[in-house]
Amino acid sequence: MRKRRKLKTYVKIILSLFIVLVISLILLLVFSKPKEKEKNVEKINYVELIIKLENNMLDEKFLYWLENNYKEKVMESLYTNLKDGTYDNSFWHKETGNSYIVLQDLYLNMYENRNDLKYVEGNKESVSIGFAGDVSLADNWAIMPKYVSRNKGVYGILSEDMVSYMTNLDFMNVNSEFAFSNRGKKMAGKQYTFRANPSNVSIYNDMGVDMVALANNHVYDYGQDAFYDTLTTLKNNNLPYIGAGVNKEEAEKAYYLVINGYKISFLNATRAEKYIMTPEAKESSPGVFRCYDTTRLVERIKEEKLKSDYVVVIVHWGKETYHTLEQVQVDTGKVYIDSGADLVVGHHAHVLQGMEFYNGKLIAYNLGNFIFNSLTVDTGILKWELADDGTSKYYFYPGLQSDCYTKGIIGQDAINLYSKMTSWSINANFLEDGQIVERTN
Repeated sequence: MRKRRKLKTYVKIILSLFIVLVISLILLLVFSKPKEKEKNVEKINYVELIIKLENNMLDEKFLYWLENNYKEKVMESLYTNLKDGTYDNSFWHKETGNSYIVLQDLYLNMYENRNDLKYVEGNKESVSIGFAGDVSLADNWAIMPKYVSRNKGVYGILSEDMVSYMTNLDFMNVNSEFAFSNRGKKMAGKQYTFRANPSNVSIYNDMGVDMVALANNHVYDYGQDAFYDTLTTLKNNNLPYIGAGVNKEEAEKAYYLVINGYKISFLNATRAEKYIMTPEAKESSPGVFRCYDTTRLVERIKEEKLKSDYVVVIVHWGKETYHTLEQVQVDTGKVYIDSGADLVVGHHAHVLQGMEFYNGKLIAYNLGNFIFNSLTVDTGILKWELADDGTSKYYFYPGLQSDCYTKGIIGQDAINLYSKMTSWSINANFLEDGQIVERTN
């Protein structure tokens, strides 16, 4: 009996062990299958696949940087587009929010220690960039005495709606036509000379100005010392400038704006003087960027087109007080577009002139006075809207300068100005909402 009981006990133990072993094996097989599958799934190396493609022109190091900074989905999409032949330059902004040029700049760390670049991130449907014409804040001219006597700050020379419009733009540029200085002497033989106390620069901030153009016929009115003071004043107030400098390199230098994933180069030059008195910047001497001979400006446009998605050329030109264009404006404006400019904006005539679309690009020949003197003249702000998909629209915000005060206009007054602008233009129509479109008939 004891032997039988002992045998049964052994059998039970063996059976129990067998059952435990079977269950363990089953569990091991069940739970190890996914792990085996994971081990067998290899990550696809899209960089290697892209490099092997015959139509690939992308740098290997850039591709690895891209892979490390963006999701694998971007790499997969890039490979698919290249392989299928559906790739174009718009791919980058659609997939990453940055153009290829901006990505290259980020990759090369070009923005480190740069104080001449405004980098604005964001994913807006569009961004707005504004341009206005001639501005004088000179103490010895019309505007500033009124500014002081009215004692309303910027609202003594600009209406609230105009200031609001400017400050709500993403980026705003004006032509700064005077020297910021308390030094220097009037340039001999010059009828009109303009100089402002450096403290007046704060008004630009109140106006919402982000950059000023200096290639004009008044920035050097009080000589070299006052010119240097102008540059120093702007630098000390973190207000970028283009078109002038301590030497040729600085005067011809572009200002870079990276906004909503696109990079824009701004260049500024002048051909405004009948009797040329303002010095041209040389290799080791100060002055402005001239374009009486277009050769150098054309070279700079071509150079900047390789660096940026868009190139904006601002030119000081045109016959003063005339709405009609000089032939040289029409001819050279097209040369600048053919060289790579995406937008040409002019000032100097002190009155508005018309606009023209050429190869789909806008030439705004003259924006006239913005806030410059006591005369009553039509004025306004050109707004360039750059959409997220890279397309452009243009608008004109209408205004009136009168008695040293500039205001926006509405209703029939605005419609009348749009009608005049259309009549002065070569092939641009100004719609009732201010949009500027190409005339097709």
